[in-house]
Amino acid sequence: MDVFEDYYEILQVNPLAEPEVIEAAYKKLAAKYHPDRNPSPAAQEKMKKINIAHDVLSVPEQRKRYDAEWLHKKGGPASAARTRVAAKPKPILEPTYIKFKNVKAGEVKRASFLIFNAGGPYSKVRIDSSESWLMITDYSSLTPSDELPLKVNIQALAMDWNTTYSGSIKVELDEVKAILPVELETKMKLLIKDHKWHDVDYDDLKDWVKKRKDRLDAGEELKGKTFRYRLNRNTGRYQVRLRHRYHTAVYDPTS
Repeated sequence: MDVFEDYYEILQVNPLAEPEVIEAAYKKLAAKYHPDRNPSPAAQEKMKKINIAHDVLSVPEQRKRYDAEWLHKKGGPASAARTRVAAKPKPILEPTYIKFKNVKAGEVKRASFLIFNAGGPYSKVRIDSSESWLMITDYSSLTPSDELPLKVNIQALAMDWNTTYSGSIKVELDEVKAILPVELETKMKLLIKDHKWHDVDYDDLKDWVKKRKDRLDAGEELKGKTFRYRLNRNTGRYQVRLRHRYHTAVYDPTS
C-alpha cells in the first residue's frame, strides 16, 4: 500500500500558498539538499521527496487532484476551513542575508531582496530599517494579483574607513516578523604621509592588498599578525609586508 506523503509539509509551505511561494521554497530546499552540496544518503533521499513534491504542486491540474486527496487524508473540508482561518502569515525573505564588502567610505551600495508569504492570509505589510546608514529606497509587486511577492530595493552608505556596519531590515506581515541581516565593510585607508615603516594589526590582508610582488596567503596563519607599511618614495603608493618578513605588496586606497 502506498504511503501518503504531505507534499506541503515536505516543501515547508502552507496548503494555501501561492505558486510563486512554492517555487521559492523548492529552490531554497534544493540549494540545501542538492547532491553537489550535500552528498549524504539522507540528503539524497530528502532531495527525491522534494523533487516529487515540487513536480506535483507546480502543475495546477496535478495540484488540484492532490489537494482532493490531501483534504481527505487531513480531515476533509472542515479541516481545510479551520486551516484557512487559523493559519498565520509567514514572511519568507530571499536572500536571507546581504553583505557589502570592500566599500569605499562615502560610496553608495545598492541591493534588493524579495518578500514571499508562505502562510495564511495577511492584511498589511510593513518594512522598516532603524539604521541611519541603511535605507529602503522603493518597492514593487511582482504580480498583479497580490501585493506579494514584493521586490524591495535598499541602499547603504558608510562614511568611515576600515569599519564594519551591522544592521537589519524588519519585515512584518500583520504581527508576524522576519529579519534580514545586513552588513557593510569599508576598506582600510592608510594615512601615513612619510616614508618610514609603520606597524598595523589587520586580520585579513587579502581585502586590501591589490598588487603583489610575492604571493601573500591570507589564511589562518595570518590572523592577528602585524604588518608593516610605508609610503613608497618612488611610486607614491603604500608598500606592505609582514613585520618580520620580506614579502612585499602594494596597496592603492583609490582603487
